[in-house]
Amino acid sequence: MTAASPAETHRILLDRAAALVPVLRERAAATERARQILPETLDDLRRLELLRAGVPPRFGGLDVPPSAMFEVAEELARGCPSTGWCYGNWVVHQWWIGHFPERAQQDYFANGPDVLNSSSVNQREGTAEPVPGGYRVTGHWTYSSGCDAAAWAVLGAATPSGAVWVLMPQTDFRIEDNWHVSGMRGTGSKDVVASGVFVP
Repeated sequence: MTAASPAETHRILLDRAAALVPVLRERAAATERARQILPETLDDLRRLELLRAGVPPRFGGLDVPPSAMFEVAEELARGCPSTGWCYGNWVVHQWWIGHFPERAQQDYFANGPDVLNSSSVNQREGTAEPVPGGYRVTGHWTYSSGCDAAAWAVLGAATPSGAVWVLMPQTDFRIEDNWHVSGMRGTGSKDVVASGVFVP
């Protein structure tokens, strides 16, 4: 879609999302049973470039207005609410990473534009101790939607001088498999836990 205008790209993304709705509807029950977005759905989102709506263009993203992210999420939710919810979180997070320091962006997008991150931004659930070169982060965060597919997480933490958001690779935290709810099980909104992780 590199030759398309932002308006054309926006329309293409919506068309692709609409075409995926019947497939998502067929997978919705299996997604709820799995308590996470199915691998084949993730493959479709990547293949159709839907996850690139929030990625900065310099890292391979699509130059569309932020409203496109939400409209595509709404369309996908017609087929599977859990997929629509996680998609919306993932692409907004991509856009959010575009506001982090340049080094963080380079590290995050080092393996391409389709990398995902989840979040849990309540600073009361984590602490970030200032240390030379960064922070030492510890916490137990709740409701991290889409964390099973995420290579990174943005997590809130308290410091002596106020709240911060830290970007942490999945290798530095663990997922607590505790998302057993009556609806939206497919969002996989589980807890994430980290102990003494250095974040530059």
